[in-house]
Amino acid sequence: MLNLQYVETLLAVLATGSFHAAGRYLNLSQPTVSQHVRKLETALRATLVERDPAGCRPTPQGRALLPHAEALIRISRRAEEAVAGSRLAIGASGNIGTFLMPEILRRYEETHAATADAEIANNPHLIARLEAGEIDVALLEWWESRTGLDAHVWRREPLVVIVDPDHRWAGRAHLTPQDLTGASLLGGEPGSGTGRVLREALGAVGAGFRLDRQLGSTEAVKRAVRARLGISIVMACSVQDEVRNGVLAALPVEGIELSKNLFAAYRDPLPETARASSFLTVLTAH
Repeated sequence: MLNLQYVETLLAVLATGSFHAAGRYLNLSQPTVSQHVRKLETALRATLVERDPAGCRPTPQGRALLPHAEALIRISRRAEEAVAGSRLAIGASGNIGTFLMPEILRRYEETHAATADAEIANNPHLIARLEAGEIDVALLEWWESRTGLDAHVWRREPLVVIVDPDHRWAGRAHLTPQDLTGASLLGGEPGSGTGRVLREALGAVGAGFRLDRQLGSTEAVKRAVRARLGISIVMACSVQDEVRNGVLAALPVEGIELSKNLFAAYRDPLPETARASSFLTVLTAH
């Protein structure tokens, strides 16, 4: 079992470049800093730091340890904050974080007189962060069961076809699945789960979609559609402003329920007293 104080001391040595500077930073004597590093090296049976006239730098074994050491310290601090109830950390996938998260955070902070840290990342990264205890809740566009985690659907968001205002479809009230047969689409954030939703909802029509190009984000897709580079299918909440301002047209697809489940994932069990529980209550009400 690694001693976290020794790990923190090692990180300080490598960050400051010297045992003396690390001691000043940690308010420890230089002999104590040396002792911490030596005991950590003994525990791992490896030399972690090498010294030269330019200062201290990690050995190959030290470089291998660094990301794990940093993660250990982050998790330790999160554990202290969780016990103290002093911090709430939320992660959200790209579209949720950009188009829905600001209003959710506003409601949470107004009703609980507390703030929350938020980050936007892709689904796999957020799930890994949740498993590591580095965030309390992850708002996701798809979910696959994980041991130690639970999730529920908190919103069902419609998907719409977006076209530029001069497109031949722009004046229509809706489209049919047949309109989309063989359609060539612009793709946004990889791994968002939209493609799977389309295949399940549209069957053979969805299977026939061609991804003309992958643009990396919904914002990039919207700009590409406005530039008449193609059409796309996006979450309705992501184009409200553009539709209101007349720079994009959004059309539902008639005859099917084309929508995406949005999930809130969290560690199981989740204590009722945890700040995450309060956040989930606000989320469900919203």
